[in-house]
Amino acid sequence: MSKQENRENTTGEPENGQLPDEAVLEAAEPDASAVSDGGEAEEQDETPEETIARLQSELTDAQEQAASHLDKMQRTVAEYENAGKRRERQNEERIKRETENMMRQLLPVLDDLELAFRNVPEGARGEDQAWLQGFEQIQQKLLDILANAKVEPLDGSGEFDPNQHEAISNEPSEDVPSGHIIQTLRTGYRIQDRILRPALVRVAQ
Repeated sequence: MSKQENRENTTGEPENGQLPDEAVLEAAEPDASAVSDGGEAEEQDETPEETIARLQSELTDAQEQAASHLDKMQRTVAEYENAGKRRERQNEERIKRETENMMRQLLPVLDDLELAFRNVPEGARGEDQAWLQGFEQIQQKLLDILANAKVEPLDGSGEFDPNQHEAISNEPSEDVPSGHIIQTLRTGYRIQDRILRPALVRVAQ
C-alpha cells in the first residue's frame, strides 16, 4: 500500500463512500425540535377570530351532546313513571273486578232474605219475633258489608231508567204515570260509578 493510500484511510472516512450504521440511523431520525416548532407555528398561525370560531364550534357540539343526554334521561324517567301509572291502574281495575265478583255472590242471599221478609205472615211476627230479628241482623250485616265496599241499592221508584232498571213488563196503570215504575221486583245495586246489577221492575205504559 502506498503512503498516499495510507493517509486516506487514516482520515476516518469510510471506503467506497458508505456511512457506518450509526450514522445512517442518526440521519434517518427526524429533528424533534423542528417538528415541535412546526406544530407551534401552526397554532401561532391561528388568528383570534379563528380561535373564537373554533371554541364556539366546540361549545355548540358540547351543548348538543348535553341536550341529547338530557332528552334521553327525561324520556327514560317518563317511561318509568308511565309504567308505574299503568301498573297502578291495572291493580285498581283488578281490585274492582274482584270486589264486584264477591259482591255479586252476596246479592242472591240478600234477595232470599228480602223475599222471605215480604212473605212473613202478619201473625208470625208476634209469635216468632226473636227468630225474625236474628234474620234481620244477618240481613243488616250483609248490607253493612256492601256499604263498606261502596255498594248501594238503586232507586226503584220514579221514572224508568234503562241504565239502571230492567223492565219485565209494561202494563197500564191508573195510579202511575206512563214510563214510571209500578213495582220493583228485585233490588238493583251499583258499586261506585258502575251498575253491579239492574233492578227488575214493572213499568206503566
